[in-house]
Amino acid sequence: MKKVLSVILALMMSASALTAVCAAEGDGKKDVGPHEHQLMDMANVSCHYSKCTSCFEIFNVGDHTFKDGKCTVCGHPEMINPFVDVKKDAWYHDEIVEAVYTGIINGKSETIFAPDDLLTYAEAVKLAACMSQVYLNGNVTLTSGTPWYQPYADYCRINNITTKNYDYNANATRAGYIEIFANALPDSAFEDINNIPDGSILDVKDNAPYTIYVYKMYRAGILTGVDALHNCKPDDNIKRSEVAAIISRMMNEDKRVKFNMGGSLSNEGTLDDDNINKIPATEIKNEPVNEPEEEPNDAISVLSIYKQPEGSEAEECGSKYELEVQVYGGKAPYNYQWFYYTGHRNNTDKIANGDYVKDVTSDALVLSVEKENTLLGRKIYCEITDSEGTTVTTDKIKVYGPFSMSVDESLNDDSGKNVLTGRVADGILKKGEKVSVIRDGKVIAIGVAEDFQMFSKSLDEIVKGDNVEIVFNRENGVRPTGGDIVVKYQPSHKIDTSDIVN
Repeated sequence: MKKVLSVILALMMSASALTAVCAAEGDGKKDVGPHEHQLMDMANVSCHYSKCTSCFEIFNVGDHTFKDGKCTVCGHPEMINPFVDVKKDAWYHDEIVEAVYTGIINGKSETIFAPDDLLTYAEAVKLAACMSQVYLNGNVTLTSGTPWYQPYADYCRINNITTKNYDYNANATRAGYIEIFANALPDSAFEDINNIPDGSILDVKDNAPYTIYVYKMYRAGILTGVDALHNCKPDDNIKRSEVAAIISRMMNEDKRVKFNMGGSLSNEGTLDDDNINKIPATEIKNEPVNEPEEEPNDAISVLSIYKQPEGSEAEECGSKYELEVQVYGGKAPYNYQWFYYTGHRNNTDKIANGDYVKDVTSDALVLSVEKENTLLGRKIYCEITDSEGTTVTTDKIKVYGPFSMSVDESLNDDSGKNVLTGRVADGILKKGEKVSVIRDGKVIAIGVAEDFQMFSKSLDEIVKGDNVEIVFNRENGVRPTGGDIVVKYQPSHKIDTSDIVN
C-alpha cells in the first residue's frame, strides 16, 4: 500500500483528514516524561496537523497557503474544485476534489459531478480499473471506448476483478459494488485492522455470494456500515459522493476506520458510509482524539432496527414463513404495522390483522405461502412506532412461493439445447440451478437452467412475472413442449416417460 501512497498522498491533503487519521490510529497522548517535541515530517502526513513522534501529541503547524500552485507548508498542489454542484460546505467536498485529482474518478462533465446520482455498474468497473492501475502503475492509462465503459470492463475481466456480466447501465447495489471494489486491489492492500466475527453483520447472510467481500472491506476499515449496528444494506444503491469517500479509504490507509464488532454495542468507530468525514475542519482541536469508550446498551435511546425482516422462497405450497423485525431504543411499548405494495402506481396498503398477520402489535408477520396469496412477490415492509411517536421503517423485502413457469413454446438453439419460453408464475430461479419439467403431474425431464434471456440480455435470476427464455440443458428425459411446467428440482423427482408416445 505504501507504493500507491507515494503516488497519490500529495494529492490527498486537507485539514478534514485529521479526524480520519486520529480515528484510525486511536493512540492519543503517550506519557514519555519531559522531552522536546519532534514533529513528523510534513511530507509524510495528509494534513496540516502533525504529531510529536515521541508522545503523539497533535499540533497545528500551519494553514494552507499557496504560491505558484503549491502549498508553502507541505508542497502539495493546489486543488481547485471545478464542480458547481459540489458546494464548499458539503461534507463530501474535500473527498470528491481529492479523488478527482487522483485520476480515479471524474465528473459527469467539466463542471458537473452529480454527487447525488446513484453509481452504475459501468461507473463501478471504471473506478475499479482505475484504482487497480494507480495501485500497480502509479497512473491511469485506460481511456473510454464504445460503449464508453468497455475498455474498463475488459480490463476488469482480464485481471479477474470481475467474473460475470452486468447490466452496466443499471444502478449498482451496495453488494455489487463491494464485490467489484474488493477485487480491485491485491489482498495485501486489505490488511485486517478490525475484529468483525463471522455472522456479526446482521443484514448480511452467511451464504450470500457477496458475504466474503463485505467482511473483507469491514475488517480492513474501508466500510463501517450505515447505522450504529454496522448494517450493510446490501440491496440498497449508493451515491457518487459516498463512493468518492470510499475511494479515499481504499487508496489511503490512514483514512481507514478502526472499530470492533466482537463485543457489545458501542459507539466505537460508527462512522457510517453515508456520513463519511462529515466533521468540519473548524471543529478539530489541537489535542489528541481518543477512541470513545464503549457505551452500555441501555444508554442507546434512539429508536433503531436491530433485525431486519428477510425475504424467502417457499419450498412447497402451503408452507408458512415468518417475517420478523426487532428494534431497540426508543420507548416501549411499540406498535408494528405491516404494509405491502399493491402494484398500482407504487401504492401501498396495510396488511390487516387476521389475513396474513399473526398480531399487528407483535414483532412477527406470518404469511401462508400459497399460489392465491396476493402478497407473494410483492414488496413488504413494516413501520414501527414507539410510545412517543417516533417511527422507523424496515427494508422492503419479498416472499415468493415455489418456482413454477408454464412453457408456451419450446425451441432449439444453435447448440441443440432447448429454449423454453414462458412467464414465471411464481417464485425465483437462479442461473445454474437444476430444474424438472412436469407434464400431467409426472416428471418427464430433468436438467439445468444454464441461462435466462430477456430482451436479448442475459440475467442471473428470474422472478415471478418475468417473461423469459430459459436455456435448458436436458440431462435426462424427453424434450419439453408447450403446456409443460418447469419447477425446481427436488431429490424426490423421478423421471416417468412410460406413457409418452414419440
